[in-house]
Amino acid sequence: MDLIFLSAIISILSLDITIAFQMLISSPIFACPIIGWILGDVRTGFEVGFLFQLIWLGRIPAGAYIVPEGNIASMISTALILLHKEIGFPNTILTIVFMEAIIISLIGAKLTLIYRKLNGKILNLTERLVRRIHFKFLLILEVSSMFIFFLMIFITSILIFQGNQYLLPRMVPVIGHLFEDQFIVVKPVILGIGLASIFPIFLKVMHRNARKKIG
Repeated sequence: MDLIFLSAIISILSLDITIAFQMLISSPIFACPIIGWILGDVRTGFEVGFLFQLIWLGRIPAGAYIVPEGNIASMISTALILLHKEIGFPNTILTIVFMEAIIISLIGAKLTLIYRKLNGKILNLTERLVRRIHFKFLLILEVSSMFIFFLMIFITSILIFQGNQYLLPRMVPVIGHLFEDQFIVVKPVILGIGLASIFPIFLKVMHRNARKKIG
């Protein structure tokens, strides 16, 4: 699979997070199966998407609040798992990639912060152009804003994929020979973390519904 093409797909899907589309197609439950379909394993895409959807479901970037960027991390992680599954040691790969996903999500949060600052400057320029009615320049600025975000995710994805082409084939066999059987608990642990992270949301919903019935 061409890593440039794969990075471009992830970057396009990432536009849905905040800047375009807004169809939730960037959510892990949708995006990961798409990555799985491209790489020829939709089932694994759905499985990874479900696990990561639970992890990131309760983390919403409301207002100026910056949270770990789980959507981008989930897509890249799904691709890493499928690109390197021929190595064997599936539990070890999942463990290493899950730890990478946490790091990637934090990188994504930093990229989001950088993009917001750049977008703020674009917005200020846009406001000045609106007063002067320069509609062509407004269109150019809007496209430029989308392209900047696309390029940031594209470069990040390429670097991560290239780094893991060197890293995973060397790490996984060594660690897998030692701990593959023990790592069988990692998938249930990820599921447990995900369920625990959304449990407060269910409590709030149940509490709100109970108050409505009482009222």
